[in-house]
Amino acid sequence: MQPLSSRTRRVYLYALMLLFVVLLPMVIFYADGYRYRPGVGFRQTGGIFIAVPYSGTNVLLNGEHIGTTSFLQRSFYIDNLTTGTYTVLAEREDSIPWIRALFVEPQLVTDVRVQLVPQRVQTIRLVTAPSNATTTRTILSSELADIRQEFSTPAATTTAGLSGDSLIVEEGNVYDRITQVDALPPSNFCSQPSRCFSEIPIEGGQETSTSAAFFRGGVVYATAEGGIYFAEADIRPSPATTKVYPIAGTEFRIVGDLLIVKDGSSFYEIVGL
Repeated sequence: MQPLSSRTRRVYLYALMLLFVVLLPMVIFYADGYRYRPGVGFRQTGGIFIAVPYSGTNVLLNGEHIGTTSFLQRSFYIDNLTTGTYTVLAEREDSIPWIRALFVEPQLVTDVRVQLVPQRVQTIRLVTAPSNATTTRTILSSELADIRQEFSTPAATTTAGLSGDSLIVEEGNVYDRITQVDALPPSNFCSQPSRCFSEIPIEGGQETSTSAAFFRGGVVYATAEGGIYFAEADIRPSPATTKVYPIAGTEFRIVGDLLIVKDGSSFYEIVGL
């Protein structure tokens, strides 16, 4: 095979240099999040990351089916999205549909964690004597004593979270507030990636909140007028809230990993959240 002539090598070199000059702006544009859209030209894009800690959940973005979660698939990332508002819908059997409007900004990822609330929860009365009733659960006398001990002290009005935030009951209202000065606000404190707040109002209506606690990704709180509620903590509209025990004047405590309600002299476990 004959070696290339000097002229041919120069032609190849100049061609590669020209190709580099042509492609370099495109690579830079792509790295900066620019994408070409027919009719509108180049636009910077962002993405959405959706975490779904439940199997069998259908996830849709602006009405288009993105996927269904499974044991191995618990999240979805959608990129190349132009700036604007996108609607995420998560649906699962026996759960209230979860809907959230998310704002996408250029070069940033908007992330969200789906908090599904069951359409109905079950209330199980805790008893120490064996019972055949399906609405009761038999526990040891020592377990009942431990539960009573939990209710013997006043409910906390401040509960520390895991992200530098705390639940605070103040003047009859409940807030999830960033209390650690150097803590980076989690995404649920941000109406959009570049706009974050230091406080999320959980309950600020006409009812008088008496206590609150973090529980399984959400917030449980009690009011003097309405009973016990389970709510999602998110500054973006509209976080889900459901009543899990409808009797006014009742109390709750988180005992281990259980939500226990005290109604008079009886104790109940809330199952299904």
